[in-house]
Amino acid sequence: MHLHEQDFLMRQIQLLTQLLQQIIFKKNSNQYQEAVEEIQNALTKLTKDHPKAFHQLNFEETLELFSHNETFESELALAVADLLVEEGELLHEKSFERSQKSMAQALILYKKSLQAPNASVPLDISSKIDNLEKKVTEKKLEQINSTLN
Repeated sequence: MHLHEQDFLMRQIQLLTQLLQQIIFKKNSNQYQEAVEEIQNALTKLTKDHPKAFHQLNFEETLELFSHNETFESELALAVADLLVEEGELLHEKSFERSQKSMAQALILYKKSLQAPNASVPLDISSKIDNLEKKVTEKKLEQINSTLN
């Protein structure tokens, strides 16, 4: 990867990490709608060059979004997965289907990152995966595992 591509990727990860902090603050301040809108705006920016919105992507397309020159950009995928988990939790009462989709997309990004060679993953990634596996439906879990195999 070229230096300017690495720099761009690192800036994206930094922005997503800052956004996650803002989301958690808003969630803790009971500003749920604002938090959801911030996440959806970030996901819209992420798929601006894709014909589908992020929540419309199937699991293969979700993974492809983070693949560049046959390399899976696990650090970026993990930052987005963290946002998706927050979105899933925020939408759980309002829209179960969207909540499930967000959590399932997060789960496949965590699992793929764990499989990626030389990926830097958080120490608690296994507990994140276990937690999400308990929350998503059996059908979505089967689809995720099928996609990864």
